[in-house]
Amino acid sequence: AVVSTQSTGVHAWKPNWKTIFQDATQAGYRVILSAGWYISRISYGEDWQNFYQVEPRSFNSTATPEQLALVLGGTMCMWGEHVDNSNIVSRFWPRASAPAERLWSEGTLTDVKFMEPRIEAHRCRMVYRGYPAEPTLSRGHCQVEYSWTKHR
Repeated sequence: AVVSTQSTGVHAWKPNWKTIFQDATQAGYRVILSAGWYISRISYGEDWQNFYQVEPRSFNSTATPEQLALVLGGTMCMWGEHVDNSNIVSRFWPRASAPAERLWSEGTLTDVKFMEPRIEAHRCRMVYRGYPAEPTLSRGHCQVEYSWTKHR
């Protein structure tokens, strides 16, 4: 048997995270989310948009203020079977910027179109500073491109 106290935290990483959050917060446990933010998931296109639309406080429209206060936040996760030192930075950035903004913003801020210029500008800042951040938008580009030879 697992013994838990009210200081126990529950990490929801499975697709049924809303049920887990509801049950855990109703029982008085703190919760943290990673479901929906597995950055190692292989996908095509602008998958950061899916990350941006995951809202940890949306688990129940009738959640009490006490339950919402038990939502500590979230974390991005990356499994390592397709990642090593050659691609970890480009795989992670700037895609991780979407859930980062999601976690520090109001729950009502979910408009992907509002985020698009900011994530593209952030990607260009990272490239300019020497990070091999992958492109986010098929129609965007940076004034400075990343150079592997310059950053060895």
